[in-house]
Amino acid sequence: MTPRLGLIGGYLGSGKSTLVNRLLSGALPGRTAVVVNDFGSVNIDADLILSADGDTIELSNGCICCQLSDDVARTMTALAAREDLDNVICEVSGVGDPGELAAWRSYPGFSAGPVIVCADATAIVRLARDQYVGDTVSRQLRSAELVLITKTDLATPGDIAEALRVCDSAAPQALVLQQDPLDPQQTAARLFAAEIPPSAATSPEVADAHTETHSTCTVAVPGPVDVDSLRLALSAQSQRLVRAKGIVQDSAGGWHEVQLAGGRVEVRRRPLDAPVPDAARLVLISAGVHRTASLEEARSELAGAMPGGPQP
Repeated sequence: MTPRLGLIGGYLGSGKSTLVNRLLSGALPGRTAVVVNDFGSVNIDADLILSADGDTIELSNGCICCQLSDDVARTMTALAAREDLDNVICEVSGVGDPGELAAWRSYPGFSAGPVIVCADATAIVRLARDQYVGDTVSRQLRSAELVLITKTDLATPGDIAEALRVCDSAAPQALVLQQDPLDPQQTAARLFAAEIPPSAATSPEVADAHTETHSTCTVAVPGPVDVDSLRLALSAQSQRLVRAKGIVQDSAGGWHEVQLAGGRVEVRRRPLDAPVPDAARLVLISAGVHRTASLEEARSELAGAMPGGPQP
């Protein structure tokens, strides 16, 4: 058995982890391994977890979830050597280039699956033209063999039409599809099963330049927060931050997942049976020439929504 290796990329907040979750939860036939940068980005149902050992989680549906360490070769060669997998999916960092991992599809033990890039219908036009992140977004789209227009349920018909135009122009080598908001699971399955179109996408030789345009910091949240106040405080930082994500606890002891993407803040209560986080924290990401100052200003202003202020 030779597993099909596919890659999923796209800018911060474009819907990569949502797509991975759908594939992991049964959209694909057979046994699947998902390789992610951070377990925290994958919403794994606690009832599905059979065991967790270091950088691997075994699920009861036959799937496994691996955390991608600095040693990419070790992770990928170990998966290629397995004989019990049908699919391998690698989620690339939101500021990374999926083309840089595309060469692994020809490694002995893998067959070639698609390079999928997610594009937020409500944000891709603005991001592609952005002075600081436009190059990153364009490079991701140039690596795509399939582009998935996501968040179509939040976009107007005009937004979607303009997103399609921008993606067609930036990724002429790729097949561009819209996410079906009524059946996103089927969209996910279709993507991974699709035949790869003739593509000019290759593994770029240029170095990933995201470290020159993005800065990030992780802040610990020292105690329970007022979730509504935090939502408003994060919304006020949408001009300074391109992305924020994390997990916080309210005064009643409930845990909440917090996301800022595309200028929108979403706070979702974690299921009661989900694993208890080891700590509350937020990850903030800024871009552009003033990114360091923007991060510090955002950290400072978020202090008002957190008892004691966020801690470094």
